[in-house]
Amino acid sequence: MIKQRIRDKIIGLLLLYFFVALLAIGATLMASWRLEGGAAAINDAGRERMRSYRIAYLLQQQVLAPTVELQQAIRKEMSAFESSLLEIAQGNPKRPLFLPKNIEIRSRMAYLIQSWQGNIKPQITKILNSNNKADQQIALENYRPMLERYVVSINTLVSLIERSNAKATLYLRSLQIVLMVLALLGTVLLVYLFMRMVVRPVTQLREGMQRMTTGDFAVRLPVNSQDELGELAVGFNRMADELQDLYNTLEQRVEEKTRSIESKNIELATLDKEMVITEQRNLLAQELHDSIAQSLAFLNIQVQLLQEDFKQAHHNEVEQGLVKIREGVQESYDDVRELLVHFRTRIGGTDLATAISGALEKFEGQTSIKTSFNITGEMPVLSAERVLQVLHILQESLSNARKHAHASLINVELACAEQCVINIQDNGVGFDVTQDAGDSHVGLRIMRERAHRIGAQIFFRSSAAKGTHICLILAE
Repeated sequence: MIKQRIRDKIIGLLLLYFFVALLAIGATLMASWRLEGGAAAINDAGRERMRSYRIAYLLQQQVLAPTVELQQAIRKEMSAFESSLLEIAQGNPKRPLFLPKNIEIRSRMAYLIQSWQGNIKPQITKILNSNNKADQQIALENYRPMLERYVVSINTLVSLIERSNAKATLYLRSLQIVLMVLALLGTVLLVYLFMRMVVRPVTQLREGMQRMTTGDFAVRLPVNSQDELGELAVGFNRMADELQDLYNTLEQRVEEKTRSIESKNIELATLDKEMVITEQRNLLAQELHDSIAQSLAFLNIQVQLLQEDFKQAHHNEVEQGLVKIREGVQESYDDVRELLVHFRTRIGGTDLATAISGALEKFEGQTSIKTSFNITGEMPVLSAERVLQVLHILQESLSNARKHAHASLINVELACAEQCVINIQDNGVGFDVTQDAGDSHVGLRIMRERAHRIGAQIFFRSSAAKGTHICLILAE
């Protein structure tokens, strides 16, 4: 029973790691935000210092040559100075602008506001509101040391903020270093936990399966957790127990199956032999029907005619009949000899070109019919069965050329490029392909069957008095 899913463990670890990393990153972001706010406070404090000098310059110009424009400019600068001073004191998150949370800095800032409102601003207002130039000059002389002291206080505030920012920068760097160390330690911890929770159990399972494939069914996996991997280990051990029980009785079952298979193999071999014998008998019957049976039928007719001629004492017809019977017997003899050559043909390691050349040489020696053999291209390596069937087709073609076409020359060409093509051309009387090339012509049907058996294609082209062309295309 699964008590804790490995998915929940992994998600919990990743969420914890993410939460810690989020806190550390948030702390660095907050520190950098505070630093950015302190830098803005330093920048605005510097502008306040420059604005105080500008106000003093404009006051001096107003005392020397008073104008409404100068008075308006001074009041505008005073308003901007006071607004910026209050913004520095209160802060502005949108910019961002913040004063560091330091008592000394806050005290200095409060002193600057109080000094502005209690001394600097009233003194400037007094100068602007006075109509006596001598009084203005005296007030301006008193304003200058007040301004110098005020600028010194601004500089002190800037220095305090800079020191605070330096400390914050050091804190930020320390926090970043801690974050790096935390990331390294967290990664190492996650790798260790993943190795312990996932990788090690999966490795043990893989090693157990490898040992089982070698026949070691005694292998068992340790169950160290109550999650999916622990359940998988329990299932593996249960499967190993069942396989070990099965293996104990496997030899007996194998022996029984082996004896059964041997018996089936013997039966199959017997059936194969019977099929081969039956096939050879069918081929022999077809050959006999196409040649010997026709010759015997012819001889039977001639004997009947000879008997009639004897009864009627037609001596000339008797002599002619005897000549025809002798020719028929010779024809039958030649057919039987060709059949014997066909069925005795055996192909061992002979290649196709050598087999064709040998068959033509034997045919030419037996019949005195001229033959020629041309080879082009590179000969492929064919199985003995394919060579044998090609040779039978060639022998059938040669037999037809001798018996039916009365040819005096037979040309055979073996061309091999993308496909191997065997062309057999004779100069015999030919025949009508549309009439004689059907199933009624046993010899052509046998050649088609042999070609189909080896996956080849065969075509016949012939016409009267123009010979016969047989084209055999071998499959790759």
